[in-house]
Amino acid sequence: MKERVFGMTFKGVFRRKMRSGLTILGIAIGIMLVTALLMVSSGLEAQFQRVVEEGGGDFVVMEKNAPDLMLSRVDLSTKRALEKMDSISWVSGMVFTTATVRGRPYVLIFGVEINERTLKQFSVVEGRTLKADDTTKIIVGRMLSVQEELDVGDTLEIKGESFAIVGIYETGASFEDSGGVLPLQKVQALFGLENQVSMLRVKVKDIEQVDTVRAEIEEKYPELMALKSTEVAAQQEDLQLITSIADLISLIAIVVGSILIMNTMIMSVMERTREIGILRAIGWKKRKILSMVLKESLAISIIGGIIGIVLAMGSVKGLTRAVALPVDLPVTADLVVGAFIIAVILGVLGGFYPAWRASKMSPMEALSHE
Repeated sequence: MKERVFGMTFKGVFRRKMRSGLTILGIAIGIMLVTALLMVSSGLEAQFQRVVEEGGGDFVVMEKNAPDLMLSRVDLSTKRALEKMDSISWVSGMVFTTATVRGRPYVLIFGVEINERTLKQFSVVEGRTLKADDTTKIIVGRMLSVQEELDVGDTLEIKGESFAIVGIYETGASFEDSGGVLPLQKVQALFGLENQVSMLRVKVKDIEQVDTVRAEIEEKYPELMALKSTEVAAQQEDLQLITSIADLISLIAIVVGSILIMNTMIMSVMERTREIGILRAIGWKKRKILSMVLKESLAISIIGGIIGIVLAMGSVKGLTRAVALPVDLPVTADLVVGAFIIAVILGVLGGFYPAWRASKMSPMEALSHE
């Protein structure tokens, strides 16, 4: 049974090795592009969500029209106003920005208020955490410390100023562990953000009132948005652009891949006309001929899909290392299943017409084919 199911299928696929190989390569490239973009978008989305939700607030407040969290600007006067609301327990400001550190671009710098609540997410594993008067001190992530061979007591230069490393923290998120933490006021001064933050974390007194408080804030401050951690990523234009491009490339890959497979399978069916006639003459039913061609089509697309997924994993990991992007891009089960489904769709769409055409052949006409 295994020989009948798999042996004949792969024999048909590789009857013309060059043609099948080029078709598989075309499908692999399409699946690779789709998978790579999905890895980037899902990885960035997960990192953003984790950074936002670990602060302990019930929701965050950011600028409504900001294309990116790092470009969001919220005035601290808003923070003081929110703190006076009876329904709010506390409000904490935070700055996200990037700087070049030791030649590494895109090193994330967090500006946080120095207290036990805000520093809790940055669990120090070496040295100590920051104090309120540490204007020339910094704590750095474990990943950054390993990559740049930094230890407690070393110094880092950021925006022309030197900061002594007093601690090394570890959160488990590469987005955070590849960066550094400074007091909020120092980051504001360094990056020209006096009296501004990227976002406000808000904790309400009654968790049942979260949606009511959010609506009240958005009504009072129409230039701001009050978002739950799961909603923040949806507001990042860069992430949405990557997702849209991935959707577009998926559609293109399905169309082009289907045409490639259809062309390959039509040529295969034409070359095997007499063979199909013999199979029909010895008793093969139409649905069995249909199944045989569809299996070959699916085999081509699935092989291409597997190769594409593997290539995407390697290329994305290599790219992130090459440009030193502080982002963890894991290959999730959902991502692999999604890419596999696209490959199956390619196989079905590309193989259906050739399979239908083969099943409709008259045994006598097929046997007389030269």
